[in-house]
Amino acid sequence: MAQPNQMNNLTTLIKRLEAATSRLEDLATVAPPGSSASSAIVPAPVPSAASAGLISSLPASASAAAAPLPLPEELPASVEDFNEIIDGEVAKYVKLSKGLGGLIEEQSRAVEECFSEQRKFLIITTKAKKPEASSKLFMDLLSGMQVEMTKVTNIRENHRASPFLNHLSTVSEGIPSLAWVTYDTKPAKFINEMVGAARFYGDRVLREYKEKSPEMVEWVRSYYAVLTALEEYVKRHHPMGVTWNAKGIDAGEALAASKTATAAPSFVPSGPPPPPPPPGPPPILSLDGPPTPAPSGGDIGSVFDELNRGSAVTAGLKKVDKSQMTHKNPDLRVSSTVPARRDSSGSLRGKSPAPPTRAKPASLTKKKPGKLELEGNKWIVEYFENEQGLVISETELNQSVFLFRCKNTTVQIKGKVNTITMNECSKTNVVADALVSGIDVIKSNSFAIQVLQKIPTVQLDQCDGGTIYVSEESMDVEVFTSKTSSVNVYIPGAGDDGDYAERAVPEQLRHTIRNGQLVSEIVEHSG
Repeated sequence: MAQPNQMNNLTTLIKRLEAATSRLEDLATVAPPGSSASSAIVPAPVPSAASAGLISSLPASASAAAAPLPLPEELPASVEDFNEIIDGEVAKYVKLSKGLGGLIEEQSRAVEECFSEQRKFLIITTKAKKPEASSKLFMDLLSGMQVEMTKVTNIRENHRASPFLNHLSTVSEGIPSLAWVTYDTKPAKFINEMVGAARFYGDRVLREYKEKSPEMVEWVRSYYAVLTALEEYVKRHHPMGVTWNAKGIDAGEALAASKTATAAPSFVPSGPPPPPPPPGPPPILSLDGPPTPAPSGGDIGSVFDELNRGSAVTAGLKKVDKSQMTHKNPDLRVSSTVPARRDSSGSLRGKSPAPPTRAKPASLTKKKPGKLELEGNKWIVEYFENEQGLVISETELNQSVFLFRCKNTTVQIKGKVNTITMNECSKTNVVADALVSGIDVIKSNSFAIQVLQKIPTVQLDQCDGGTIYVSEESMDVEVFTSKTSSVNVYIPGAGDDGDYAERAVPEQLRHTIRNGQLVSEIVEHSG
């Protein structure tokens, strides 16, 4: 029989255990999400073996409360700063777009999704090693952004008759800025170029609505702020391209993990956690009969098992004959359909479902129609291909001509205009009567320029393979070149029998230091 003092000790121990249990239950109910309940618990004395049965009968909620809740994952500084852009400049732009409504609001939602997809990409780069730029995995990492960028551009292309075309064009010309992640050197410079393209249309909106609608003005400036913030972010965190984790996991694993995390619910239960589920997959409920077991396979482990089969993974693929190859059958490209195959008996085989297509970059989704029209004081010539008879005849001194992304095209400009700008054109020829200021050629290849009368200046930037024909009235023309190669100037009367003489623009310079000054000289090659 137990002694009285032993009974008193046991009674005291039971009371202390009951108090500890009550305390744990309170903590499980009151502790805020993300905090560790165990940090606030005063450890009780270890009970004796006589009270082991009492410990095993403690409520499950008390045991659960004693385990610390998982803390949220700490994000790198680069991702945190990108979050600030989304929560700041992007959120303001989307809010103003919602106030304007219609296509502007619809396009802003796609822009918001673009930034959300890029955030997912940047998180993966902090965890994974960089894959090959030409690999399918790298394209899969970019696919989310490409889809949303295509939506932004298509809204503009499908609504060219909209009175808000300049608004839609401002956004669609600036959204390719998010493609900076594909640049390995100086991506901020690429963003700056896209900002300039967006300003071309955005400034039109500012001029049109400056006196009529302060809301429109604020909306344009908010989008400018989004692009500017993105440029500053890239300069600060990724000046020479996206920084990957050289010691991280495989990018494919990171991509799969991100999809799993996206699919999982992101709520924190307010009460104690539910009891663990029974072992094995949960049953699939059916309204027509008893529950059926969940099918096996389909998880990420089975996917990697299939990939580990090596060359055997392609054993089940069907060979495509030449009659179904679009690159050998131009007619198939026109109809965009491949005829169904016939078996040996001549009957049609059942069609197999078409594989999913990867979204193309925004600039490749659709061939844009050619455009030639006067907007204000500027003639716009865009997206023409294989056009040899374009003529601009009704010109004035204060007008300018802007050529953009034309290919294998000839444009004749009659009369005298202020300036001509050729941007991102290929195999494009310009014949003009006279210019007040000059002509600027940017990022163009295999072009030809001929001014029949007077031209003061020619500026070439990042061009390759150009020809300039100078008239007798323009013998004092000034030609400025930067990052340009294979440019020739034809000078009248300098050749044999008074013909044109071809003179190459120097490409190589020699720099020397003389008396503390840097002196540059042209390197002339002979022989």
